[in-house]
Amino acid sequence: MNLKTLNNIFLIFFSIFIGFFISEFVARKIGLGNPLLYKNDELIGYRLRANQSKKRFKNSKITIDYEGFRVDPNQINSKNAEIIVFVGDSVTYGGSYIDDSELFSSIYCKSNSGLICLNSGVNGWGTYNMGRFLSNFAIYSERIPHKFILVILPGDDLRNLNKISSLPYWTRSPKNPKAINELINFVLWKYRVPILMSNNIENKKEPIKESAIKRKTINQAWADLDRYIESSKSKVDVILTPPRYWFEQSKKFNSEIEMYDNYLSMLLSNPNVSKTCNLYYLNKKLYSYNDYVDSVHLSKDGHKKWANHIKSCLKEK
Repeated sequence: MNLKTLNNIFLIFFSIFIGFFISEFVARKIGLGNPLLYKNDELIGYRLRANQSKKRFKNSKITIDYEGFRVDPNQINSKNAEIIVFVGDSVTYGGSYIDDSELFSSIYCKSNSGLICLNSGVNGWGTYNMGRFLSNFAIYSERIPHKFILVILPGDDLRNLNKISSLPYWTRSPKNPKAINELINFVLWKYRVPILMSNNIENKKEPIKESAIKRKTINQAWADLDRYIESSKSKVDVILTPPRYWFEQSKKFNSEIEMYDNYLSMLLSNPNVSKTCNLYYLNKKLYSYNDYVDSVHLSKDGHKKWANHIKSCLKEK
């Protein structure tokens, strides 16, 4: 092997190393490499680990308190304050691009010094995770809430009891290169796994049967949620957060909207449910494309609107 060949090999490996280093540096700059950590839980699936404080995308601060709730550390804690616990999925959690102070749960409490809001929104949670958490809250917290605000997204009722093993979330910090490892993990889960799964799905030859199974699944999920709420022996308000397509294709999804209205009405017969509200109607005339960052998750403006809608719905001062 001559000197020129050796030089070329060296340049190739050196270029790969530099490219790798630059990629890791850039990825860390945008907020990757220090993901929020979760822990497995046999009863409710999984939760965020306690005592985390991290800066993520767009320099947003994510604070998880000593019991695993996302909180706004700027809120003044008072012994006499009433505790409100928001329970939901990633919409309620807000994502790592929304600062603690910009969550609708935080904004909801800002205007009332007598309230403290704890956010138990968890990425990927379905109604079974939420229901089990509600009915077993005393296991997870020493605090006694004044009430719970349960925020449900259409589709949460199609998730069974989600487990951390089926999701791209971290139970311990990724190994170096941390940012690239986090990025690869997310890309594989979002793109490669669905492709592999789609290859194993048979053609739907019985669409009527599939539709009946889906409706049965949703019915069962809401019936089970009703029982979980009743067993919680706590005051619960139930909020439905609408997806973007309800506003942009309302005629097409009119029957789906009515279906969820019926589920909310059903819950009103539960002795622990005080109020229910479909935010679709409160935001219908005020809708803006900028309320969302994707089909379901809210922007900063969306969180502000949702906080006001929830206050209006629950008739809070």
